[in-house]
Amino acid sequence: MVNRDLLTKVINSIPETQRPLAEALQGSARYTISNPILSLKKSNIALRIIVRDLYTKEMQNDGTKSELRTLLNNKHFIEKIKPRRMYLLMNLILKMTEAQANDLIDTKAAKIVLDYLMDLTSWYTKQLLTEEKLSVPFEIESLTPSSFGKLDLPAYDYEAAAKWFLIAAEKGNTIAQYNLGVLYNHGKGVPRNLKEAAKWYSLAAEKKDSNALYALGILYQLGQGVEQDEKKAAELYELAANSGNADAQYNLGSLYNQGNGVRQNYEVAAQWYKKAVKQGNTSAMNNLGFLYHKGQGVEQNYVKAAELFLQAAKTGDASAQYNLGYLYTKGDGVKLSYNDAACWYLSAAIQNHTNAQFQLALLYKSGQGIGQSEEEAIKWLTLAANNGHTNAQYTLGLIYKQQNTTLAQINALEWLLKAASSEHISANYDLGMLYLETGATETAVKWLKRAAIQNHAKAQLHLGLLSLGDEHHLSNYQEALKWFYAAASSNEAEAEYQLGLLYERGLGTSVNFDEARRCYRLAAEQEHLHAQYQLGNLFDKGLGTKQDYSEAFKWIEQAAQKGHPKAQFQLGQMYANGEGITRNYQEAAKWYRLAAMHGHTKAQFQLGMFYKKGLGVTQDYTEATRWLKQSMEQSISEPSF
Repeated sequence: MVNRDLLTKVINSIPETQRPLAEALQGSARYTISNPILSLKKSNIALRIIVRDLYTKEMQNDGTKSELRTLLNNKHFIEKIKPRRMYLLMNLILKMTEAQANDLIDTKAAKIVLDYLMDLTSWYTKQLLTEEKLSVPFEIESLTPSSFGKLDLPAYDYEAAAKWFLIAAEKGNTIAQYNLGVLYNHGKGVPRNLKEAAKWYSLAAEKKDSNALYALGILYQLGQGVEQDEKKAAELYELAANSGNADAQYNLGSLYNQGNGVRQNYEVAAQWYKKAVKQGNTSAMNNLGFLYHKGQGVEQNYVKAAELFLQAAKTGDASAQYNLGYLYTKGDGVKLSYNDAACWYLSAAIQNHTNAQFQLALLYKSGQGIGQSEEEAIKWLTLAANNGHTNAQYTLGLIYKQQNTTLAQINALEWLLKAASSEHISANYDLGMLYLETGATETAVKWLKRAAIQNHAKAQLHLGLLSLGDEHHLSNYQEALKWFYAAASSNEAEAEYQLGLLYERGLGTSVNFDEARRCYRLAAEQEHLHAQYQLGNLFDKGLGTKQDYSEAFKWIEQAAQKGHPKAQFQLGQMYANGEGITRNYQEAAKWYRLAAMHGHTKAQFQLGMFYKKGLGVTQDYTEATRWLKQSMEQSISEPSF
């Protein structure tokens, strides 16, 4: 839902003289649900008003005739906008509102744009002087874009071009044949027809036109207008590449890189990438950098990888910007710098690079290299999540889950469901646990099982615990054994402990003290205090093994030191009786006291008797009476079975 209070506050901050901006912002909010595309159009209008007004004032030059992207690419204008984050907001809003008309625009995208637009408007209105008017009068309707996808030429020019290209193409003109193929490929001036595109590309390709060879190769690689044939695509790319076509060199390198249509060969891939790099192909720079980073086809060289990523990143290549950001988080080939990482992630993120959006969100969440802000983290995670990034969906679910409000829990369910539906293992587990917390046990089991069958140890453990039953559910000890065994195979200490209990008590299986002792030991060695106590108890009582007080003392002491009341009492007994350790009444009294303070009845009684007899403590009948009385009162209040 749109934050109505914030929206009202922002709109009320807009002077009456800026009414077009207020109307555009209100329109954006009004149509977020009923007509998301119209909402984005209104957001685009508001953005145009702000950017053009700022440009006119800051640059003292009329910006109303220029495209927004042109204005936002003006370095001098960018330098004048303070703080820089506002420029990034403008760029991000522009990117999101320039979706093609046939793109899927949903309500969430419109809401995200509105959210950023309110931030931008709030900053913009603070720059205005009292009663300041817009530098240039605006009319809302005149600014409404007829469509988001702008053609390079008006439609009627393409139609005319298609007619003339056809005449020339039928007469054998190679350039016209290629251009006609382009028009059919993209549906400009003619109905889109990939078979026709392939036909005209083929005619031009027969005359070795490198652009036609490259374009036809793409159709064969994708199986568009022709039967998919990656081997044929590779042959066409190679012909074009040998003619110096940089894009074909890059595509051919990618085929060798991936082993599609040709035998995988990283060295050959690197050779073609290098040729494309010399011609300034940024995608080749990025991919070649990746090969240097991995040491595939070339000698591993992080510095060279960083140089290539930087070269491509400076031209605006989002993938290279992301990769460079990653290098800065690892310190590979560059000096480790979360600040630089954040800058490059941000550059890629505003170009809708989902991995960059996710990584930028993580930096905002942790506060590494950028100001910590859960609000900003959520914004970038939402952008990535809406683009299908499952880790972003999962992380969003966890953040909302931790907020612990009714609305947040609804959001948590929504995002965890999306991630879990994409087989995100941890999302299946956390979704199951969330349902378990709400009492929806059957639904919880369904999601936990989805995680468990993919070897998620915690999910297996909880399924085992649920199988133990409670007052509302019958026990199924054999099912519990199955899941505990599965979790134990991943060294899950609690599962080992639970297995030990089942074997010791003969639940779902025969009593087997040897197996119980083995399971307890595995858990005890992982510092599981209950397992340490149970293991010590087996040695103390000689269950399934020779009675060994020394071994019992070792494990019981560890559990007692961690605060286990029964272990503390047992340790007191061992000191009092000299079992596994030299008799020491002072130590016995100390451990009795710790257990007694936890409400252990027998420890309270023994401590009372120590005070009565003066064993390990100064004889004190008052203290003796106090502890003996507590022991008796607690014994009476405890239920008997």
